[in-house]
Amino acid sequence: MQLNLVHLAAQRSFAHFTLWRSKPTGGWEFNFVDLAGFLTTRGYFVFRTSVSKHIYIRIIDNIVREVGKKDLKDEILDYVKKEEPAYIYEFFLKKIGNAVNDEFLETLPAKDVDFKKDRKDAMQIYFQNCIVKITRDKISTFPYTELNGYIWESQIIQRIFDPEAVSGSDFRTFCWNISNAELPRYESICSTLGYLIHNYKNPAYSPAIILNDEVISDHPEGGTGKGVLLKAVEQYLKTVSIEGKTFNFDKNFVYQRVNPDTKILSFQDVNKNFDFERLFSVLTDGIDVEKKGKDSMLIPFEDAPKVVITTNYAIRGTGNSHMRRRHELEISQYYNKDRTPYDEFKKMMFHEWNKTEWEQFDAFMVECCQFYLMRGLVKQALINLPEKRLMAETSSEFIEFMDEYRPAEGAVVNRVDFYKRFLSDNPTSKIASKTFYKFVKFYVEFHKLAFKEGKSNGVMSFYF
Repeated sequence: MQLNLVHLAAQRSFAHFTLWRSKPTGGWEFNFVDLAGFLTTRGYFVFRTSVSKHIYIRIIDNIVREVGKKDLKDEILDYVKKEEPAYIYEFFLKKIGNAVNDEFLETLPAKDVDFKKDRKDAMQIYFQNCIVKITRDKISTFPYTELNGYIWESQIIQRIFDPEAVSGSDFRTFCWNISNAELPRYESICSTLGYLIHNYKNPAYSPAIILNDEVISDHPEGGTGKGVLLKAVEQYLKTVSIEGKTFNFDKNFVYQRVNPDTKILSFQDVNKNFDFERLFSVLTDGIDVEKKGKDSMLIPFEDAPKVVITTNYAIRGTGNSHMRRRHELEISQYYNKDRTPYDEFKKMMFHEWNKTEWEQFDAFMVECCQFYLMRGLVKQALINLPEKRLMAETSSEFIEFMDEYRPAEGAVVNRVDFYKRFLSDNPTSKIASKTFYKFVKFYVEFHKLAFKEGKSNGVMSFYF
């Protein structure tokens, strides 16, 4: 049995309504008073997303689903087909668009929905058979009859949770493998999974999760398992995935698939020029969603989805404003084009699991959630990402030059002469002098070198 609105609605008995009436001049017309009552008793309401914006929802037993005009038409037509003569049903078939229009639907009652949200120190996961409550000290279950507050239908996971299941799943082994069998890195991955599933956003720190390959390469191949981690989270939360390679912030309707119940917004395989700074407002203020042919909708920070980015490159950007908005993981290259998770486990993860394997997966993910509540986001000791970030901010030819000709401590170097020496070693380089000077600053910051600029004998120089 699936716990959803269709099933719950089928169990209810509703009052009879007459949705039409005869016209004095002949024919029929809609009885809008009864039509409004009919829809309201079946749980249809207006839900305001802002002072001037709204969507239509259906609520049954505290479970909420966003609906469209097609859902409302189907509800009315199904009722009329069952309860009224065939000629009335034919009238509704022809004229239903005149009934289900915005002018009428906006007269439905506006429902103030108090959605159930996780606390900073506790979280809940909704399965078919029960609600799992997780704190740092305890994992417990309770029935839906004790649900206090509303939840989105999309939050209900269509699986049975077994509190006695053992968490030794293939996915747990996968996480250990991509941690290079190192406990600190494994704990970082587990805490990240818990953070993403936690339906709470800390105003002080709710960073984007950035998944990157550990290996440094000018031609990264991927295939290390970043997408599998994201797929695991998708088993719990409504996720909108965006193709990162072709994504353009300046296009219209870039977030049009995001809805109020979207919990994860992922940018997959973004390229080396991805402008992370354009996400700052999404990470700190909320997300403004524009849909084609509809009014824009602002989802505030506390309800906006968390952000995940997968990439084979270092995300550009330095300074505190960048660092406090990102939590980065390096994925060990245990898996690659020659050894895939399928090669190891002999089945497609998430697609070919049996009941026991799903129960073990859920048990492991619940453990990850509890671990996150205990430890918070565990930062990973990054191995190659800082160097990859230096490469992203500069260039490989510049780094090779600096590694070879880096001035000794205490040296004073003529800035122009230093640039000319670089061009002498790299005659085809298109790096301009101002860019070269900026690269030098990145380099010395990365290597934590003593450095300043100033004049020596009237000439601008670098002091190392």
